[in-house]
Amino acid sequence: MEPALFILFGAIAVCGAIMVVTRKHPMASALYLILTLFAVAALFVLRQAHFLAAIQVIVYAGAVVVLFVFVIMLINVPENRLPVERATAVRVLGVVAGSATYPGAAVL
Repeated sequence: MEPALFILFGAIAVCGAIMVVTRKHPMASALYLILTLFAVAALFVLRQAHFLAAIQVIVYAGAVVVLFVFVIMLINVPENRLPVERATAVRVLGVVAGSATYPGAAVL
């Protein structure tokens, strides 16, 4: 049962992290960040690290994300006025450079 829960919460954490960086609306990114942090806290609980799970929820999901949401609401940038940069070549080069420096890049 524990390996299945570990795989489930790990998949939720990875999918949530991908959603954080791919969403255009900053509030949606903050909500996916909360989901990711709770999934990581659940992974800590499964590894019997209850103190780390509590710190994860209280400090990161509770305080840091609240500050992020406060700044997002304070800035109040309209959705249609966000500057969007369409540099796909730079993004592809960044992914290639990032995977080349990763120690397990041969596995990917």
